[in-house]
Amino acid sequence: MTNIPTFDLDGDVLKAPWGPLNAFAFVESIAGRTENIARFIVHRYHSMFAIKDGGLKSICEHCGDSLPGPLLRSAAMNGFSRLGRRRLVNNEALMIFSSKVALTEFHGGTRVEESGLRDGGFALLLLCDAGDGRNQTGIVEIWHNVARNEYAMAIKGHEGEELLQLEFYEDLDHIVDDIAGVGLVLTQLHLAQDGSPYCGLARDLFLEALERSGYEQDE
Repeated sequence: MTNIPTFDLDGDVLKAPWGPLNAFAFVESIAGRTENIARFIVHRYHSMFAIKDGGLKSICEHCGDSLPGPLLRSAAMNGFSRLGRRRLVNNEALMIFSSKVALTEFHGGTRVEESGLRDGGFALLLLCDAGDGRNQTGIVEIWHNVARNEYAMAIKGHEGEELLQLEFYEDLDHIVDDIAGVGLVLTQLHLAQDGSPYCGLARDLFLEALERSGYEQDE
């Protein structure tokens, strides 16, 4: 459950309603009422977490050192998604209040699908109908890994066969360059998941990248 960003434990705690996050998230850091954190998390998972520097830290069960978030983020997200697809994730239903929490949403409300991409953890954002100028049509898929902030692109034929797969793009401009390089004309742009703000943002950014590269959008 989350509250407004300016939520103050010492202020109007009951006036601002709490609401569900409606997404899964990786807890980057958590502090505040650490006695509750210690009771519900640290004491249950002795070798995995510890209270250090005023916050909850993931630790190595062998040496006890704190593990940096970037080292865990991708593996944790991929593992969670894989177990979730197999219906092996249980809801602990623990309510913990904390005044200082930093979260990274798994995939901004999008579903993590079997992409066939090498390292996994990608969410499908956009689908683009495309043609090659020789009456051959297909689909360009644009994927994103929120844990590493990397994009990937797959070009598929009209029957769904994969023709080209490219990964590890830093931004959408590079994807647009490669689309132009193989001579594709984009005819229609679709969100991979209707209503997802994450997909909506990707659409806006992709249209801006297309415009910067000289593409014109039909009215």
